[in-house]
Amino acid sequence: MRPTSFDPTVLRRHLRRHKIADLPELKRVLGTDTDLTVFRKLKQLGYLASYTHRGRFYTLAEIARFDDHGLWSHEAVWFSRFGTLLATVEAFVNRSPDGYYAPELADQLHAEVQESLRHLVQQ
Repeated sequence: MRPTSFDPTVLRRHLRRHKIADLPELKRVLGTDTDLTVFRKLKQLGYLASYTHRGRFYTLAEIARFDDHGLWSHEAVWFSRFGTLLATVEAFVNRSPDGYYAPELADQLHAEVQESLRHLVQQ
């Protein structure tokens, strides 16, 4: 018996219409109960995970319209061309000639950055 096949274009259509979605929504749209199936299909499409909301939301790279700082948001969910919050904090700090105070960086990234900064210092 051949395993069930899932079409990634279903995810693409849904994300192009709604811009972002969380994993339960994507599983429902694809018709699977398995997280890994969704991630396999998202990988084929070139996806991004949000750096806010603990990476809970997903979009396609083709949808994101990054600003000059490499950030894009939809419905107060933020995505970064750098990937995770940690990678984004590191990129912002490294590109800044004057550095940042934590509240300034948090304001610019629309996220709490204390733990990320602490982690970078420990590295």
